[in-house]
Amino acid sequence: MARTARQILNALSRSTSVHVHSTTELAAHVDSAAAAIDKKRREKGQEAARRKPDLRPVPLAEHGRSIDLTPWQVLHAVARGYVLAGQGMGRGLAEHWLSLKFCEALDANRAGSMDLTDKGRSSESWYKGMQARELAVGFGLAVSEHIVQQRYPDHIISVVDTNTVLRAGWPLSVSQRNKGSRPRPDYLIEAWKPGEPSKVTFVACRGNHQKPSKRTGRTRSTTIQQLVKGAELTEGMQIGPWNTTPCLMLSTELMGQGGVVVNVLQSPGEALLPLRIPGAPKNADDEIRDNPGIPYPNAIRLPARDGRRARTVDGFQVGEDDLAWFGQLLARTAAAGLTAFSGGRKYTAGYLTARQGREHYDVPAFAATSSVDDADIEVGDTKFVGTDNVFRMGTARIEAFSGVESGLYELIKDGRVEEYRQAAYELHSKRRDSHAAGKWNDPISFQEDGTIMALSILPIRKRRPL
Repeated sequence: MARTARQILNALSRSTSVHVHSTTELAAHVDSAAAAIDKKRREKGQEAARRKPDLRPVPLAEHGRSIDLTPWQVLHAVARGYVLAGQGMGRGLAEHWLSLKFCEALDANRAGSMDLTDKGRSSESWYKGMQARELAVGFGLAVSEHIVQQRYPDHIISVVDTNTVLRAGWPLSVSQRNKGSRPRPDYLIEAWKPGEPSKVTFVACRGNHQKPSKRTGRTRSTTIQQLVKGAELTEGMQIGPWNTTPCLMLSTELMGQGGVVVNVLQSPGEALLPLRIPGAPKNADDEIRDNPGIPYPNAIRLPARDGRRARTVDGFQVGEDDLAWFGQLLARTAAAGLTAFSGGRKYTAGYLTARQGREHYDVPAFAATSSVDDADIEVGDTKFVGTDNVFRMGTARIEAFSGVESGLYELIKDGRVEEYRQAAYELHSKRRDSHAAGKWNDPISFQEDGTIMALSILPIRKRRPL
């Protein structure tokens, strides 16, 4: 029997466990599968693919084998992940509200674990491919943020799309979207705290609907292949010396045994960005320009290892001379994501460089594709400013809202990124979650960067006579 809109919204608000699988056995299967792939490549006269050389399980203390999330928190992560990912005049609804089509896809199963609903298990292959790709972003980012937060508990997490960042540097021919020949991670996670250098983590996340079976060899499973691919993607970018940037490779099994299962491996390290001083040169309030002079060919220097001499290879290398610029770029791109998430098109344009797509926010948007930051809601005693969208769920009209705490948004609008970060950090001790939402009974998700995403059922509208 079809669920009512109220039942669907209640399910989106219900906290459930998401299984996290990260073991030495998993790492061994990935290494074995990678070796088999390289063997076939050598037989064809091709060079073995470059991958992270040291894949390990994530420490149990950082994930605990499961993470409690609501489906709405996962969809919040999807929305934030895609908010700057594309280009074009239709970005308003297409990217701010991308996650809404999955409102009926997730719920708790009888064991209390997050799982696909009957509707989420739709048989259409085109839908499954899109669902695996986009929900993998939600689950992958949610789990990655949790892990990074455990590593840096007194920091705030920002997520930026790697392609948007790379457009500002490197020759135009190699910095655009072409993952087949230009490997790079999917997302960069910045853990930041005012007065300290930021910490950066690379993330590659994939998803699939494959069910484990006796006929599918473990090293041939889609999950293992996706983790192998993740090790290739993250190897294609380096910050500072080779292999010092921590990486997370994730593959989400949407139809895993017992519910959704997120498989994750790591490549350890630490990548620090130079400390910025508010008011001093090269702080995040200063507008920056594109830097197309960063080389791509032979940019990464590999040390001697495994019997091979030291050599240089192609890749996205952020060298010592570009670290300060890159730190500014990350902070300003994250600020652009906040304004885009809140519907502030003209403010988003001010934070992006020309090659990052500034012009797409400077031009008028077509009808039904724009987002405007003229909506607000109050949760408890806190006001949030942002944009909204009304959509149908059966006969019910649902309002979706995404935005930022009003005081923080004013700072971002004024171009005061460093002051925003200080204020956001001071507020982060007042941790908000769905249980501290006052009289708000519908799905709501808070992030410590100040963003919020919420749903509510609108009153029934009486028909007017024609």
